Amino acid sequence: MRLGALIIIFFQILSYAQFDGPGGEEGSKSISKDNSSIIGWATGAQLFRGPMQINDTALGLASVGNKTSALGPCDGDVVSLGDGGSIILSFSQPILNRKGYDFATFENGFQIGFSYYLELAHVEVSKDGIAYKRFPNQSLTDTDFQTNNFSYTDPYNLENLAGKHQAPYGTLFDIDELGFDTINYIRLIDVVGSVNDSFGTKDSKGRMINDPFPSPFESCGFDLDAVAIVNGELLNIEKQVLQGINVYPTLVDRNIPIRIDAPALSDISIIDLTGRKVNFLRNQNEIYISSIGTYFVNISYQGKSYTQKVCVR
Repeated sequence: MRLGALIIIFFQILSYAQFDGPGGEEGSKSISKDNSSIIGWATGAQLFRGPMQINDTALGLASVGNKTSALGPCDGDVVSLGDGGSIILSFSQPILNRKGYDFATFENGFQIGFSYYLELAHVEVSKDGIAYKRFPNQSLTDTDFQTNNFSYTDPYNLENLAGKHQAPYGTLFDIDELGFDTINYIRLIDVVGSVNDSFGTKDSKGRMINDPFPSPFESCGFDLDAVAIVNGELLNIEKQVLQGINVYPTLVDRNIPIRIDAPALSDISIIDLTGRKVNFLRNQNEIYISSIGTYFVNISYQGKSYTQKVCVR
């Protein structure tokens, strides 16, 4: 009888799951910080701190980290935005609307057992740094009870909110969803997670977003680690990965051969950081790259692929 009840509860939980799951799970719209489809990171930032507690501003502003904490690769060094605080990220190259996802945001949420502690932020993008457009988002988290610092949030109830996926995974976004062909700026705005309608934050459907509140600490609010530029075409390729492939060395001088252990008749594409295919070969066990830079070697065979990042110096 107990087993039957547990099975019923399990399927009830599944029936309420509306969106993709935690970072790293099958079907999750997330990316590992070390994924080879990441082709760049934020290089500039403007930080606008929020208070440690929006309804008690005498406590002062959040203060953990600084704007440089959000630059470069995901490394665990974070900047806390505070209640309703924001940060604008810029990049050394435009973020292009390629096939698939285009960028990812990394927060320091964590997992305990089967539960997740998550802090959230709205995501907005812009071409000119003046006019921003927000990704439509949803939160189906129950608002009958306030989530606090000892509560957990179910990522299955969240959509298009930065911080949805626990570290070291980033939440993926596709600028095609907003009709952009290219962007230069990303703005993240902390979700004030209070269910109090007078100062809490709402999702795109007008529902209150319930996340940990209050958190009257120096680390209050969304804790941004990094924002990555993603080549979604490479990310899609990696979903069906060839096994037993070896590409070496991955750090090599110009015109020194790079060895490839792969099935006969494999297709080999060399792709630069902009996503441009600079060479295409078939059935080769050595390749040569004459120009200095970072490249992706993609090997395709019978509908599956393997991608390896290589650096030529």
